[in-house]
Amino acid sequence: MIPRSFFLQLIDKEFGEFEEFLKQSTDDEIRQFLDELHPADIADIVERLDEQDRGRIMALLSEERAAEVLPLIEEYHKPEVLDAIPETTLTKIVLHMDSDDVTDILEDLPKEEAEEILDSLPQKESDEVRQLMSYPPDTAGGLMQTELVAVSPDATLGQAIHQIRETYSKVDDIINLYVVNEQGILIGMVPLRTLILEDAGKKVSEVMVRDVISALVDMDQEQVAELFRKYDFISLPVVDPQGKLLGRILVDDIVDVIQEEASEDMYRLAGVDKEEHVDDTPLRSIRLRLPWLGFNLITAIAAATVVSFFQGTIQKVVALAVFMPIVAGMGGNAGTQSLTVITRGIALGELTFSNAKRVLLKELIAGISNGIVLGGLMALLAYLYKGNPMLGVVLGLAMICNMFMAALAGTSIPLLLKWARVDPALASGVIVTTFTDVTGFFCFLGLATLFLHYLT
Repeated sequence: MIPRSFFLQLIDKEFGEFEEFLKQSTDDEIRQFLDELHPADIADIVERLDEQDRGRIMALLSEERAAEVLPLIEEYHKPEVLDAIPETTLTKIVLHMDSDDVTDILEDLPKEEAEEILDSLPQKESDEVRQLMSYPPDTAGGLMQTELVAVSPDATLGQAIHQIRETYSKVDDIINLYVVNEQGILIGMVPLRTLILEDAGKKVSEVMVRDVISALVDMDQEQVAELFRKYDFISLPVVDPQGKLLGRILVDDIVDVIQEEASEDMYRLAGVDKEEHVDDTPLRSIRLRLPWLGFNLITAIAAATVVSFFQGTIQKVVALAVFMPIVAGMGGNAGTQSLTVITRGIALGELTFSNAKRVLLKELIAGISNGIVLGGLMALLAYLYKGNPMLGVVLGLAMICNMFMAALAGTSIPLLLKWARVDPALASGVIVTTFTDVTGFFCFLGLATLFLHYLT
């Protein structure tokens, strides 16, 4: 038997050799190897295989093991992996999965196949999954699972421990016990450590935490993630508007949300669709990128139009063409710096409309200060290059002006988009760049036109 560590190296470095191992090995040898791997390692393997080998690997896993692996498959690969699993096998696998994972799986299947699997589930589980599927996937309801342990405030801690033992096979990762009244309203919570440390004869109502932070079922996933970050939660209860306990969200799902939201903002700032992946076909990448590049072309034409207004000035002072890209480029870089800081502040809840004025003032001061330093440096270089002090003055003033406008645009545009209920990362980058290009060219060439007599 070849050591497991060797195979893990193959998975990471020489996956082709691992595929050869699959071809040359018996099912028993492969099953023995898979039994030694973590479900996440198996998920990584399955994602990289072709359809035939995917089906073989999944068929070699027990239903319980497959139920651990499927939720760990990246969303982009999940439909392809599900296609490789027969419907009858998939029906048996989902019986061993948490309700939130079942919901994610069924949402990736054709509607008819999803309905058939739902009909095959026990009535209670089927109703719970149908309810979860009714919530938007980017809300607390779409993230939560219904598996939890809820107790009465009149129960003793010993009875609560007994209830945990009875439900442990169905409820994984029990961190807190939720306390509900007769109407199912969440009224408290008992941490697991309290159950261990306190006298088993005490009532739940004596030791429970009464001020429980919860998420409304329709709360946006970004707000849910902020609650986890702010309070260092491992799990969070989800309630309806009346306070009735509906489910809970675990931190592993929030890690996925944070990664998803960060990737989405990064892609949008770069003008790339969040659905694009490194192994996409060239045609798909072209289709996803071309509309955004077309929009960028329109904004570039706008900047070029401003330059065209000053053709006469450029013809008389050709040196202006040398320094134009510097003014526009530095403004674009400064605007991107402000934009990145502001967009991140909005995403983390650090920047709101209440402190926006102070943040804007800070950015403007930073922009002007950087403009004075860099503008002064470029003024000196322009003078040394052409021996004309007025050219240096025009260049320096233009850079100060554009750095100021860059800070203004980089701060105000994402705030205005947020006010308009538009994702600040969606269009901020191209708008800020266009703004700094246009104002940079206009300031530089406008000042050059104004002082043309001293430049020629």
